[in-house]
Amino acid sequence: MSGKAVGPPSLDLDQATMRRIGHQVADLVAEHLATLRDQPAFSTLDRPSARALFSAEPPAGPTAFETILDRFRANVVPNHAREPHPRFLGYIPSCPTFPAVAGDWLATGFNFFAGVWPVAAGPNEVELTVLQWFRRWMGMPEGSRGLLTSGGSAATVTAVVAARHHAVGDDASILPKLTAYCSDQAHSSFMKAAWISGIPRSQVRAVPSDDAYRMRVDKLREMVDADRKAGLVPFIVCATAGATNTGAVDPLHALADFTRDEKLWLHTDSAYAGFSVLTKSGRELLDGLGRADTLTLDPHKWLYVPFECGCLLARDPSKLEAAFSVHPEYLHDVRARDTEVNFSDYGEQLTRYSRAMKVWVSVQYWGTAAIAAAQEYGMALAELAERLVREAPELEVLSPARFGIVCFRVHPKGMDDRELLNAFNERVNDAINKTGFVLMSSTQLRGVFSLRLCIPGHRTREEDVRAVIGLVRSTATAELAVRR
Repeated sequence: MSGKAVGPPSLDLDQATMRRIGHQVADLVAEHLATLRDQPAFSTLDRPSARALFSAEPPAGPTAFETILDRFRANVVPNHAREPHPRFLGYIPSCPTFPAVAGDWLATGFNFFAGVWPVAAGPNEVELTVLQWFRRWMGMPEGSRGLLTSGGSAATVTAVVAARHHAVGDDASILPKLTAYCSDQAHSSFMKAAWISGIPRSQVRAVPSDDAYRMRVDKLREMVDADRKAGLVPFIVCATAGATNTGAVDPLHALADFTRDEKLWLHTDSAYAGFSVLTKSGRELLDGLGRADTLTLDPHKWLYVPFECGCLLARDPSKLEAAFSVHPEYLHDVRARDTEVNFSDYGEQLTRYSRAMKVWVSVQYWGTAAIAAAQEYGMALAELAERLVREAPELEVLSPARFGIVCFRVHPKGMDDRELLNAFNERVNDAINKTGFVLMSSTQLRGVFSLRLCIPGHRTREEDVRAVIGLVRSTATAELAVRR
């Protein structure tokens, strides 16, 4: 032995190689996005078929990047639902713009650590800038702030933990008595957030909604009063502003008045619909959004940026800090000072990447007017779909167009039994999705099986909507013929 240390092989690449690989990836993504209309909206595999495409063991030696990319093209790309597709109408899609994709690549390429200020002053100021845009758009007061998260679910967990800490402090004896409230139309993420936060499942209340699927404040009041009389401790109400099922908006001002008077925390979930405040109709429908104590938003939905990008805004960010800030010895050097912000003090993540970069790049590139115009067009297409449904004698609107969502079903003449109708519409939905031409989803509206179109994606056009409604009608006719 010579005594000399033998170094490992370098994992660095020279600039020319990095450029070559980068161009290959960029070209593949650009080709994919440019040819979406020629691809199926949806394709999938069962697990055994998918498993057969991939080796169970990693290679011990290197593989040429071109070979990896070929395997990606052959085995990964064909087998997924294409969310940016013009006929991906199954659920609220992530339909990112290419500048937003580039912004995400910049954040990843520079590998910004966005948890604490001293090592990421530039990237974190970008996030603060983006949060200020959001605060003003939503009508929240000066001083409101929060953080970007992996999505609306993570944002909601953060909000409920902060509300729980505000209600309980260090008195753990109160925790089993805490009670949370949401509409029976609320997104499942609120219920999960409450459970994760230690709220007993039996004490997460589903408040009945009215005929327009909006939370009934009178029923909420009755439930809160009854729980207090039973010795429980109501602490949070979740309003929905753009329900996943129907786009319904709970009575925001009435809920804000109620929670203020009852000293309850008001969390509002406007994950997908919130950014429609950039439009005139969105601002009108979401009036009162800014009165929330905390507000969930999803830029990766109607702000057209890639996964993962959610947001939590807090009227009083010090309540987030009270719930999440810890200062171990190893973080002494990076404690925030004066006006600096450590986003790790506002949520559960210390290591976090710069999600703000894709928002910042995309909004700068397009401007808010272009983004608002795309949102307005999506809402207009949902209204077109509703008109086409109303014009078809065998179709029936179950919930009118709101925020790009419309719910309807096939209702053939003489078929009035609910179970038969539900089963028939389920077969129609399955048959349509098997074509790959469109991805359409279903839901249940008070026991009624509903076909559901979600049209917030910026690539969808009028001809797509007309073709999809035409496909629903022709598929229903074919299924009816088989049944007879």
